[in-house]
Order: sequence, then C-alpha cells, then structure tokens
Amino acid sequence: MFATADTNKDRLFHNPSLPEETARDALDDAELEQVFSEDREVEYREDSEEMPPITWYSIRRYAVTRFTSLAHVHSVSWHNLNPIPELRKMSLQNWNYFFMGYLAWLCAAWAFFCVSVSAGSLSQLYGKSTHDITWGLSLVLFVRSAGAVIFGFWTDRYSRKWPFIACLLIFAVAQLCTPFCDTYNKFLGVRWLTGISMGGIYACASATAIEDAPVKARSFLSGLFFSAYAMGFIFAIIFNRAFIHVNGADSWKIQFWFSTFLPVLLSAWRLLWPETRYFSKVLKARTLMQRDAIEANGGRPLPKISAGERFQKVKATVRKYWIHFVYLVILLVGPNYLTHSSQDLLPTMLRSQLGLSEDAVTVIVVVTNIGAICGGMIFGQLMEITGRRLSLLIACTMGGCFIYPAFMLRTKEAILGAGFMAYFCVFAVWGVLPIHMAELAPADARALVSGLAYQLGNLASAASATIETQLADRFPYEKNAQGETTKHDYAKVMAILTGAVFIFTFVCVFVGHEKFHRDLSSPVMKKYISEVETLEADGVSINEYVDKEMKLESTAMNLCDSSVSKTSEEQIERV
Repeated sequence: MFATADTNKDRLFHNPSLPEETARDALDDAELEQVFSEDREVEYREDSEEMPPITWYSIRRYAVTRFTSLAHVHSVSWHNLNPIPELRKMSLQNWNYFFMGYLAWLCAAWAFFCVSVSAGSLSQLYGKSTHDITWGLSLVLFVRSAGAVIFGFWTDRYSRKWPFIACLLIFAVAQLCTPFCDTYNKFLGVRWLTGISMGGIYACASATAIEDAPVKARSFLSGLFFSAYAMGFIFAIIFNRAFIHVNGADSWKIQFWFSTFLPVLLSAWRLLWPETRYFSKVLKARTLMQRDAIEANGGRPLPKISAGERFQKVKATVRKYWIHFVYLVILLVGPNYLTHSSQDLLPTMLRSQLGLSEDAVTVIVVVTNIGAICGGMIFGQLMEITGRRLSLLIACTMGGCFIYPAFMLRTKEAILGAGFMAYFCVFAVWGVLPIHMAELAPADARALVSGLAYQLGNLASAASATIETQLADRFPYEKNAQGETTKHDYAKVMAILTGAVFIFTFVCVFVGHEKFHRDLSSPVMKKYISEVETLEADGVSINEYVDKEMKLESTAMNLCDSSVSKTSEEQIERV
C-alpha cells in the first residue's frame, strides 16, 4: 500500500502489488488526485521487498489482480497529457544538462550503427561474410556489461562528469582507429573498445540528462532521451549516403572519421560544467553520513572495507532481492531483442534482399526511425495516464499488428508506412521501460539491481544479429539457374523474431506488477539530502560545518577516553 510522501495521514492507497486488497473508495481517489496534481512522488508502505510466502491462495489472488490492477485513470491524469506546462518549468541549466546527456547517447548509437550501415563494405574489405561482420555488432553488446560495471560504479560513487568524458573519448578513439584496421581481428579489437564505452555511457548520460529535471517532466524526457538511439541510426544512414561518392571504394571510412567530432566536442562542452545539482547534494550528503558513522564509531576513523566484505554485501543484496532481480532480467531480454532484431539488419535487408538504391535505403531508415522517436516521446507521456504496464501492453499489441505488413509485403510503400508504426511501437516500449524499471528496483539497491538487470538482458540479446543471419541461410529468397541461393530472406527472419519477442514482452509485462510514481530516493539518502538543503538555505558550508562538529567531537572524546568502560565499548561496537 502507499501514501503520499511527507504526509501524516493514516489513509493508505491500494497497491496493486498486494492482492489482498483491491477496493478503492472516494477518499483514496481524492488523495491520489492530489499526488497527480503536484510535483510529488509516491511513498510505498507495507510493501515488503523480500520474497513473499508462496501459497496457492496468494498465487490465485495475484493472477486475478493482473487484470484488475492494470490501470486506474484519474481525472487529473488527463491534464498531464500535455507535457508543455511541465517542460516550461525547465531552466536553461536543466536543458543544458539534458542535451549533454541526449547527445552522449546519440554518440553511442551512431558509433554502433556505423558498422551496421557499412556491413557490405566491411565484408568485402576483410573477405568475410555478413554473418562474420555482424559478429562485430554482437561483440559490442557482449562486452557492454563490463563497461556498465566499471563506469557504473564510478558514476554512482564518485562522479557523473568524469566517466561521461572518459566514455566519449573512448568513442572518439575507436571511431578514429576503425578505418585503419587492416585485419578482421584488429577490427574486432577496436569494436570491443566501443562496447566497453557503450555499456558505460548509458548510466552517466541518463543521470546527467534527467536527474535535475522537474518530477512531472521526467516521463516525457525519459522517452525523448532514449529516442537518441534512433537518432544515432538516422545520423549513421544519412552520413553514409552523404559520403558515398567520397574516397572511392573506401567511402565508408569517411563517416567513421567524421563521427569523431561529436564526442570530442561534447567532452569539451562537459568540461565547462560542474556536477549536476542532485549529485552535488549527494556528495555533500555522504559527508554528513560519514560524520554520523564516525560518531557512531566513537569518534575513531572508520575501518576500511575489504574487497571480500564488499563482495559479501553484494551477495547478500542479490540473495535478498533475487525475485526482483530475476524478473527484471527476464523483462529486459524482450525489449533488447526488439531493438536489435528489428534494426541491426534493416539496411542489409533493404540492399541485399530487395535491391533498393542507396537513396531509397536512406529515406526508409530515416522515416522509420522518425517513427521510433515519436513512439518514445508519445508513450513516455501517455504512461502518466495509463500507468506503466498498460502502456507497455498497448505498445506490444500495436507492434504485433504492424509486423507482417512492415516486413512481409516487401514493398517500399509498405515498409515506409507499416515500418514507421512498427518502429513507433518498438521505441514506445523503451519510452516506458527506464522509469518502470527504476520504480520496480528496491530503494537500497536500485543502481545495482536495475543496472545489472538491464545489462544482462542486453547480454542475452547480444547475438540477435548473428542469429538472424544464420536463420536467413535457411530461408532462400532467390536462386540462380544452378539452384544456388543468391539472396536470403532477411525480412522473413526479422518478422518471425520481432513478432515472437513482442509476444514474449507482452507476457512478461502482464504477469508482472508496477509501482506507479514510486519515490525513487533511498530513505537514508533522502534524509541527509534534506539536511544538506537546510544547511545550504542557511548559508552554511557543509565541509566547514562537518569539520567544526568533528573537532568538537574529538575534544569531547579526548576528555572522556580514560573513562570509557568495557560496556560502553560494546555499545559502540553494536552501533
């Protein structure tokens, strides 16, 4: 059950996660209307994160409430359909940080799709099949988890700024070096670097873009932010076409070199700005937390935590929240497969199977990815009315309807029209997922659980392009007079895999639950951030305040050190 944040009322709302209570009354609705009408989040209570007891009764009740808890539309929700009033609350600094994060994610997608749109040229250069070149795409996805762990820890613990810059510079180096790779193994090694950076950039880019934004603007901004992935695809196909007559047979190299300007420029831009306001408060709050920890330790310096102890903490966290973790991993497998199964081989299918001109390929990729951008933005805002699960179910149902005409009619007109809507639905799913995933993850392990679940889901989908090229070998599209296959039916394989993944995602979302508008702050961190804001409002420097308190504490400890009894030491140890 949940209640409005910062309220002393005993009245609690219905939580769809708990099947034993489903009735809502007028008072509940009136209170929830107030939540929707103000910039507040929802604080869930009596909602244990740990594994609930499994009985036939609880399973039956949970199954029934998968229907009844799908949505409850409130009148105020309709006013939230228009994002403009909330976006007007964004300051210039908010927009500055948002577009820094947006362009960083665009850099990642551009670097990834440079290989996709150049697959034909790369296969000729290295004397490899399309299947071998798509392994380069899969390799990027395989190593993203390593990048997420390395840069995710750096981002969570120490800085939003410097991991951001480091990832961008790695992109620049990888893009610059790729055209100089004269062997297939060197090519794979350089793309491995891209994968590390792509895994690391998402956390710091999304945090930079959204964490300082007004609460009610975040849904729209979340959908808009992820659309940078589709915009990166558009950049890749447009510049591939623009440079096609430059540098002869090596025209593909020009785009790789040209694409280095954006991460370099963005790194310089980020250098000029400090940490985000929220993370600056987090760093100050940690100073206060360390002060309290030292006081609880009797004024003595805190012992260093060994790597083994850290591992045990992570292990205990995973054991405690394993059911959330497993569900999130399974949930994220579907959407990751959706993007890669529908996008990675699209240029190859249009060129190799349908024989379309470069102009036609460019137009189709741009139009379908404009649909993807629209889907992310529209559903990012629509979920404020329908909730997270129902929005995802609508997107999956719509997407399934457009799979056949988009891929199986095999005409430019069908791909333009139905393809626009198919990609609209694919990215509609991604417009909802980031905030839905954050709300489902436990408060005291949100970064670990949600971040690792996303990357493991992505890891499961890493071989999608390779799987599609292997399956296409079983579906010939054209044969010559000798009966040899000259063209493979990539479109059929893409339709089968994308349709199957839409169904899989629908089922995973339907059997799951949601915690709509949940307060994402850790209760402990929220308390200390509130203290930081109070001190800053009074014009007090956090560091000076802590130093002063620690000196007073040290003086007091020196006076009473000689009288500390064994009993008091035991009490300190317990604290």
